[in-house]
Amino acid sequence: MFKQPFFKYSFFILLAIDIAYALGIAIATSSPISGDTALAALVWFVTFYWLPVWAAAILIFYLRSKNINKLALEWLIVTSFMALGNTITDLTLTTLFDQYQPLGIFVIFNGLFWGSGIYLATIYIESKKKVVTEKHARKQAQLATLRYQLNPHFMFNSLNTISAYIHTNPDLADEVLHELADILRYSLDTAEQQLIPLQQELAIIEKYLNIEKARFGEKLQINYNIPTPLKNIKIPPLLIQPIIENAVKHNAQQTKLILNIAISTTDNGIKIIISDNGKGFNQHVLQQGYGKGVGMKNMQQRIQQLSNSKVMLSNNNGAVITLDITL
Repeated sequence: MFKQPFFKYSFFILLAIDIAYALGIAIATSSPISGDTALAALVWFVTFYWLPVWAAAILIFYLRSKNINKLALEWLIVTSFMALGNTITDLTLTTLFDQYQPLGIFVIFNGLFWGSGIYLATIYIESKKKVVTEKHARKQAQLATLRYQLNPHFMFNSLNTISAYIHTNPDLADEVLHELADILRYSLDTAEQQLIPLQQELAIIEKYLNIEKARFGEKLQINYNIPTPLKNIKIPPLLIQPIIENAVKHNAQQTKLILNIAISTTDNGIKIIISDNGKGFNQHVLQQGYGKGVGMKNMQQRIQQLSNSKVMLSNNNGAVITLDITL
């Protein structure tokens, strides 16, 4: 019960309100700060703020655990406990200080006023937190969906390669099958991870290229321009590999296909530039950001889920994809 964040934060918030209220009254009435002032503030805090609010919260959380969640009932509980607390505070202060003037019937109005304010503020904070939590959950669900879309898409292309060699070159087909198994295992192992070391992504790209080299041989070449320290930075998994796959798929007729991966740091993260010497993007893809396939559209949507990150497509003697990723 007391593991609820409400109990952790409300204590200090209520204490701050009590101190500010006591100081405000002292300043407004030009009263000196004394031991009696501190004692009165302590009584107010314990019997009016802290215990009534926590008692009401305990009862409300208990009712919620029983699936009883009605705003009117919760409001009534809070205001009733605050009115009761104010009554106890009034009696305590009357006993301790001869000069204290009892509030009388105003303890009820005081309870209604403070109880309503505290309850409405708490409901507002809870609703905002719920919206943030639900938004985060939707974002994670969408990312997971996008990730899982890659698996059948990539598997289909790789199985075609294996099928082409299973009779003519069984050893090569077996080697390709093992590389595919490693890639799919990697995809499953990183399914719950938001970020992985760049080195892992590069390793999986090498395995993918080993599969493709079974089809294209030495006509496929990849160049890396990645400072060694950057290989330890963390990026979303399976982010670069689909881009490489897309480049190979759309430039399969090239006499020699050269792929380049360059990574550098920026003020807020990293910049990844992936280019090739292929036929480049058509105007439609440049305007929309992706074509009819799954891989590039998937990558675009994943990048959109990363705050302040973006993708830029261009042509420069081939296709150029620039990823600005904020980390």
